[in-house]
Amino acid sequence: MRIRVMSQLQRSLSIELPSLVPLQLPSRMETHLWFIRPDEVKSTSLLKHYSQLLSPTEKEKVLQMRGDELKKNALLARTLVRTTIARYQTNNEVDPKALMFKKNMYGKPEVDWQNYTNCNNPPLHFNISHTDSLIACGVTVHVPVGIDVEDKERKIKHDILAFAERFYSADEVKFLSTLPDPEVQRKEFIKLWTLKEAYVKALGKGFSAAPFNTFTIQSKVGTKGEYNLCKMTEMTASSLEETNKCDGEWKFSLLELDDSHYAAICIEDDEASGGAIFS
Repeated sequence: MRIRVMSQLQRSLSIELPSLVPLQLPSRMETHLWFIRPDEVKSTSLLKHYSQLLSPTEKEKVLQMRGDELKKNALLARTLVRTTIARYQTNNEVDPKALMFKKNMYGKPEVDWQNYTNCNNPPLHFNISHTDSLIACGVTVHVPVGIDVEDKERKIKHDILAFAERFYSADEVKFLSTLPDPEVQRKEFIKLWTLKEAYVKALGKGFSAAPFNTFTIQSKVGTKGEYNLCKMTEMTASSLEETNKCDGEWKFSLLELDDSHYAAICIEDDEASGGAIFS
């Protein structure tokens, strides 16, 4: 599995829209992951320019945020989505400000491609996630994508195992209980949470459609940062049988961004054979 991450710094999220460098579309079963650190964007004039890219509804939502930092992060999140998608559409003269969005019946945001009759590219799928210190956007073609980012140093206020028993599957709780080091246990808890969030977001049906305790995320043997999805109805007493019955229709990858965050990516595998490539 190849992983290549694109960081949209202040110099690439530039004021002049023509400076957006056109990019080749992701190939089938490939994900492009973009991220930005809000603390790297310090120019007030740049932020004012970004606000001009947003729709009236988006601007209103940004202004409703409490506190300057929340407003700034919300603005950058919408800007990241718009400028990222526009990079793949510049040959069709779709600029960030012109992009229109809709939500599916479960509330997952999508680009409303019906408004672009001159766009011959296959429709892009995207998903966004953010913390106070990092914003990320995943982009795919043909297949849904879900991403989640979490701060590696995030503190868990509750007892980790007790918290896991409320939200995780029995197998995940058992796995966490075998970790004697509290710090390792905390990190593995966060990794599982990040992967589960990515899967639910890729499904695009809301959390009620896939409660965290109804499926298990397992590390894929012989790989680094790859995972399997196992449905509770498929679990058996044998760990070997569990692995064999894991759902291969979903591909996962877990990576670190800027040595400070975990990022999980989940995409649907519309080709039964072959592994997903994350770029």
